[in-house]
Parts: sequence; C-alpha cells; structure tokens
Amino acid sequence: MKRKFEKLKNLLKSYKKVMIAFSGGVDSSLLLFLALKVLGKNNVFPVIFISPTYPFFHLKRAINFLNNLGIKGIFLFTEELKREEFIKNPPERCYYCKKDSYQKLLLLKDIFKVNKIIEGTNYSDLKDYRPGIKALKELNIESPYLKLKIKKEEIRKKAKDLKIPNYDAPSSPCLSSRIPFYERIDEEKLIKVEKGEEFLKSLGLKDFRLRMINNKAKIELKREEDYILVIKNRKRIIDSLKKIGFSEFLLDLRGYQPMGIQWIMRNY
Repeated sequence: MKRKFEKLKNLLKSYKKVMIAFSGGVDSSLLLFLALKVLGKNNVFPVIFISPTYPFFHLKRAINFLNNLGIKGIFLFTEELKREEFIKNPPERCYYCKKDSYQKLLLLKDIFKVNKIIEGTNYSDLKDYRPGIKALKELNIESPYLKLKIKKEEIRKKAKDLKIPNYDAPSSPCLSSRIPFYERIDEEKLIKVEKGEEFLKSLGLKDFRLRMINNKAKIELKREEDYILVIKNRKRIIDSLKKIGFSEFLLDLRGYQPMGIQWIMRNY
C-alpha cells in the first residue's frame, strides 16, 4: 500500500497545478490533502458542486474540511435537474449528471490555469454500476485512484493514518440514487429523501439508505444492530416520515444494496 501512495504523490506532483472536484467525502478529502502536501496551496483549487441532488450535509462537511485546512473553495452550481435525459432517470442517469457537471468545470480550467482536473473515483467503485465514469473519460478528467488501482479500504486506512476526520464516514452518493430508475426525479422528491435520511440519522442509524418508491419510504440497513433500533423506534419513524410526506413505510430485510446492482439483478 505504501508504494501505491508514493506513486500517487509522484503522479500529483507531475500535474503541477490542479483543480479537484471536492465533496468532503473520504476519497476527495484524502486526494485534496495529498495534493496540497505535494503541490502547495497556490496550485490546488477545490471545487464544490452545489445542487439539490447533493445532501446539504455534504456542503457543510466540505466547508468544514476546507476551513480546517485554511483554504477556500470554488462553488459551482450544476443544472442537471434542467436536463430531461437526467430527470427521466434512466440507468445511465449518472452519465448525464457527470457530463453536465464536469463540462461546466472545464470552463474554469483556463481561467485558473490548471493542468489537470482530478476527482476521487476509486478502484473499488468498479464493482458497482458506475456509468458516470464514461463521462469522466470522455472529458479527460483524471481519476488518480483508478489509475493506480487504489481501493476504498486503502484510502480509509491512509486517511486514518493521516488523522483525516471523516476517514470512516459511510459512503453517501447523490440523493438521486435513492429513486428507482425510470421514476422521474424532481426537487420535491429529493427534499423528502434528504429530510427522511436526516431524521433516521438522528435516531442513531449510520450506514443505510432511504429509497423512495412511488412515494413509499423503503429503508435499507447495513448493520444488524440497526434493525433493532428501527423496530424500537417504529412509531416515531412512521409518524415522522408521514409528516415529511411519505405514504407507506417498508423495511427491506435484504439490507442495503446499491441501486445499480438492484437494477442489474432484476433485469439480467
């Protein structure tokens, strides 16, 4: 593992000046931390995408991380909810989102005179259905972890060694991933999902998903102990999700499964 991260530092050093898509998650946080270490603050520009598809806590987490490092970020508003290919929510939805977001980011490349735009997709992500990777390749966005075959568990371990605070934070993709393919995406649905997940986190749930299926709330859990927590708080969960606007409440006994994997299993 040590050799991989030495190669990563050398790769970052070869870029000289970079712009990094920064979400505040462990992948982009470690990438930003290492880029700052080898290139310095004047040669690294973190960009935070802002959209209703991203949970608000992503933004708070990202800003807090930048503040702790003593640097400022660039905020870029994306407009995927204006794009029909995206809101129709096909299986390749992520492709259209990435294409739209990073095309906007490319407009800033010359303004900031950077040599590379980099982002934090890791080698473990290839196990899931990730059509957005195709868009990154088409736009020549660099994914250093992919290039060096660095896996998620290696990133977490390195982040822990470097005392990066969110090294063990659960993965949290965009809110659109909570809505099944071919159900149209709109801002009202995204707000409901975000409010529902924030409430469930307040109960102590950590690694889970709240899916929205035809206005039904379906909870998927990863940890065995969370099933007990959900059952104990059943009435509070029903009452709170009902106030948010959900009509029915389901607990998936299969546990958490990525939406892309669920779609593949149903269709192949």
